[in-house]
Amino acid sequence: MPAAQPNGDRMRARTQSLCRIAASAALAIAFAAAAWQQACAQAAQKVTVRFTWKLKGEYAPLFVALDKGYYTSEGLDVDLAEGSGAQTVLKLLAGGNEKFGYGPAVSAAQAVSQGFPVKVIALYQTRAPMGVISFPEVPLKTPKDLEGKRLAISVGETFGDMLGPFTRINHVDMSKIQRIQMDASARSAQFLTRKIDVMSVYLSNELPQLEKRAGVNFNVLRVTEYGLNLLGASMIVGEAFADNNATTVRKLLRATAKGYRDAMADPKHAAGIMAKYMKVPEDPDVLDKQVEATVISTNAPAGKPLGWQESADWEANLSMLMETGGISEVRPARRLLHQRLSAVGRVSRLKIADRGDACVAPVN
Repeated sequence: MPAAQPNGDRMRARTQSLCRIAASAALAIAFAAAAWQQACAQAAQKVTVRFTWKLKGEYAPLFVALDKGYYTSEGLDVDLAEGSGAQTVLKLLAGGNEKFGYGPAVSAAQAVSQGFPVKVIALYQTRAPMGVISFPEVPLKTPKDLEGKRLAISVGETFGDMLGPFTRINHVDMSKIQRIQMDASARSAQFLTRKIDVMSVYLSNELPQLEKRAGVNFNVLRVTEYGLNLLGASMIVGEAFADNNATTVRKLLRATAKGYRDAMADPKHAAGIMAKYMKVPEDPDVLDKQVEATVISTNAPAGKPLGWQESADWEANLSMLMETGGISEVRPARRLLHQRLSAVGRVSRLKIADRGDACVAPVN
């Protein structure tokens, strides 16, 4: 009969056995986690969001969502890509050659008027951040101050297209404004060299750049404060894609909403993230101001989640576009928006229909 092991030996043997079991379990868990991560990476759906222009600060919320992994958590491998104009991007969406576009909602309205099968699925600005600027010594406090001034006008330039409704709303005599037609690329140089008195800008883009170059703070006439409320940044898709890929659309909108949430909470941090992705480096102060102007102008109708679209806002914009010749007919607002998918706050609470979305993180 073998001699009984001392208590110390039995304890050491039991401890060693437990350690081997724990090590094996940890190894199994690590292998399982690695396999899960690999499966999720392999399952990630590749998606491109095509901007309507080159990278700039106003795109920061989407890059925040990318940088913080919000798209990845939704099972999406998202490429945020530069564009070369709204018309080009809208044609690609209509033809099914691009899945998502990001740009002015007004451009989508004009595309629908031309027969393009596209729809807006989320609206992030019910009032585009536009303004008219002048040097400090050139009076510009109210729309009436535009009378007697030299204003740069370019083909496709939004404020120039909307000058008629803006002057009518504000009782300005448009015949007293000296409208100088020029190429869009020449506007900034003509303004900085004082060959024109006033020019329109996006507060979230050109204004910070021009003030940096000139070294002064310009007079700014914010047109939204005087009745010109044009719909701004939006997410746009082709009709067929939206109808057949509702789950993908919801995932993208959820993640984008989180990017907007974080950018609005900390614009300076969002600008720092954006700086990492700029193909052409931007001055940090300019980028900070671009992002700040973007988040300040980001809004939703009262009591509605970010991304929500009101038919009344669309109808008002369509009427202005009709007045200026931007569209040939006023179609029902429902032809333009995809409200079932655009309410981001509601989308975040919808259950995903596909049970294969095991890699999708819960939405907070």
